[in-house]
Amino acid sequence: MHMNAVSPSAVEILGHLVSFPTVNPPGMEAAGQRWVADLLRSWNLEVDVFEVFPDRPNVVGVLKGTGGGRSLMLNGHIDVVPPGDLNSWSGDPFTMRIDGDRLIGRGVTDMKGGLAGFLAAIRKVQQIGPLRGDVIFESVIGEERGEPGALRCVERGYRADFAIVGEAGEARHALAGVGTLLGRVTVESDITLHFGARRLCIQTGGGTRGANCIEKMATRIIPALADLERDWAVFKTHPLITSGMALINVFQISGGELPGFLPSRADIDIVVTYYPTDSEDAVKREVEDTLARASALDPWLRDRPARIDWSTDDFFRFNPFEFDRAHAGVRLLGDALKDVTGRELQFGGRGTMCDAGTLYRAGIPVVVFGPGKIHQSHRIDEFVLRKDVEDYAEIIAEFITRWCK
Repeated sequence: MHMNAVSPSAVEILGHLVSFPTVNPPGMEAAGQRWVADLLRSWNLEVDVFEVFPDRPNVVGVLKGTGGGRSLMLNGHIDVVPPGDLNSWSGDPFTMRIDGDRLIGRGVTDMKGGLAGFLAAIRKVQQIGPLRGDVIFESVIGEERGEPGALRCVERGYRADFAIVGEAGEARHALAGVGTLLGRVTVESDITLHFGARRLCIQTGGGTRGANCIEKMATRIIPALADLERDWAVFKTHPLITSGMALINVFQISGGELPGFLPSRADIDIVVTYYPTDSEDAVKREVEDTLARASALDPWLRDRPARIDWSTDDFFRFNPFEFDRAHAGVRLLGDALKDVTGRELQFGGRGTMCDAGTLYRAGIPVVVFGPGKIHQSHRIDEFVLRKDVEDYAEIIAEFITRWCK
């Protein structure tokens, strides 16, 4: 796709971004990030390229202000999920196609449409004239797997008075979001019993205190976690986030080995989502207490209670985030949206997670506000409306000129 070198449109930029298969896993962001860095350098921004993992760099571009104005951070991730079955796509997922009012290609919604809007807006305001405040643009790696791309920007010292993460929100919703915890729950016996001993564990008068650990996990532990999830759905609420988004999902189970033995260990891997109003430690305690109570009710588990090991690495680790509707940045974003499109800013929450939580935890006021519908993310023939992307670039440009003036 040809791109106007002087003042490219958001659609032109999006076409180029889609052409780089920045698929994660395995983490193929490097070529796309080099293109972004070269584009920012051609606009004379201050550009910082630094590796998060080998050959997986972040790119930060700073449009320096003259001083005395409010700073703004525009954050987005360049990685996309794998395209899946290529035969199911109506065309090459890494060649953006324009079909009526739809722009089709992997990542157009999640979230290269947001990145393109940011870049087009930066170029537009740069040509209007100098700002007093800095504009910090971040193209980060690894969001799709919860890797620490955004975190490394925070650790490198990037801060701002306000931040926008360009994840999907139809260019009209300001969104809060949930956090995640990963854990592995284990049920384990101190002995391994032969299959023939099963009758001694389950029949009247058998006299053997033994168990199939897979069965204990399936009949005692998983149901207890499901009960806790239902309790959360009733009693946990948040003013911005849809009820029922505090969840416990068992995403992997393992146990047993040979047919001649009772499985002496079973593990489940769970992901827990939680609201910004709950602390990570409090959520962990609720899960741990639930496991302890479920174990206490079972004669065998009472002596060998289920345990949980919480993940301590960076994989799929997201922080929850929220915002104050009365914050000057939120109000001004609403004004910019109204002036460009005539629409009112809508408030809500994502049942999913993103890098905004990393900025929120660092003390940066942040909202999610981007083009496209979240349910289009990760799909075959992923698409975003052309007008959404075009409007978004105009809204962000208008916001920058007002916020950073």
